[in-house]
Amino acid sequence: MNPATIATVNALIEIGVFAFKSIKAVQNGDKTPEEIRAEWPAISAKLEDAWTAWEAAGKTNG
Repeated sequence: MNPATIATVNALIEIGVFAFKSIKAVQNGDKTPEEIRAEWPAISAKLEDAWTAWEAAGKTNG
């Protein structure tokens, strides 16, 4: 499997895990929605990096 594909799948899984953990943390009162929003850019950046790598791999592989 292409490394860029693996990175993209991993990023998507990480987003899902982040979502579930965030919901649970807010429901339990461990974090506020503002704290979750502050964490989002780091998660989003991983997906953006993975998409960029995937697109670059597609251009070199046809």
